[in-house]
Amino acid sequence: MSLDKMTIAKRYSKALFDVVAEHDQVTSTREELHQVRQVFLDNDGLGKILTDKGLKHNEKLEILNLLTKSASPYVSNLIKMTFDYGRIGNLTDIIDAFDDLCDANQHIVRAKLTTAVQISDTQRDQISQQFAKRVGAKQVILDSNIDDSIIGGAILQANGLIYDGSVSSQINKIKQMLIS
Repeated sequence: MSLDKMTIAKRYSKALFDVVAEHDQVTSTREELHQVRQVFLDNDGLGKILTDKGLKHNEKLEILNLLTKSASPYVSNLIKMTFDYGRIGNLTDIIDAFDDLCDANQHIVRAKLTTAVQISDTQRDQISQQFAKRVGAKQVILDSNIDDSIIGGAILQANGLIYDGSVSSQINKIKQMLIS
C-alpha cells in the first residue's frame, strides 16, 4: 500500500518533532531545516536526482554527504532515513509539516487575508489580534493580498477554514435567496 505525500510528511515530521522536543532542540532544528529546504528549492530537481536510477548509488551518497556534512545529528538522520526509504523527494513536505507542528506547539496560526484595498498596519494588527482571540492562538501571522473583485470586506483563510466577510460573497448570498 502506497502512502500519500501528506501522510508521509506528517509521520516523519511528528517523529522528528518528538525527538527534538525531548532534547530541547526544536528551534535550532527548525532553522536548520529551513536551510535544507532552501537547498532543495535552489536546486530544483535535487530530490528527483537522488531517486533517479540513472545516477550511481555512490554518486548519490556523495551528494547526500554534502547535504549532511554540517548538519546536526537529527537533521542528518532525517536526510539519510528519507534517502534510505526512498522518501527524499518528500523532504520539503516533511519540513513544511514540521513547521506546522512548531507553529501549533507555539500556538501560532498563519492566515491569508484578502481585502479589496490596501489596509493599514494598525488595521492588520487589529484583525490579527481579534482572530487570535477567536481561535485561541497566541499569535496570528497574516499574509495579506489585495483582490478588488471581492468589492469590499475581507476574506480570512486559516487552518483549512475560510471566513468570508466579503461584499461579493454577501451579494452572491442575496442572489441565491432571490433565486430560491
